[in-house]
Amino acid sequence: MKKLSEKEKELIEALRNFRRSKHNPSWELEQFIDQLVAELKEEETAKD
Repeated sequence: MKKLSEKEKELIEALRNFRRSKHNPSWELEQFIDQLVAELKEEETAKD
């Protein structure tokens, strides 16, 4: 089983926080999530 990286753990936590804040959304948190996803994509394409 593959272990999660720190960045992946951070993304999961940010997504959970974003879901909890659905009645009061944070645009900064949404941007942070988008940034993490982009960084993870870059890391994956760099491995290939």
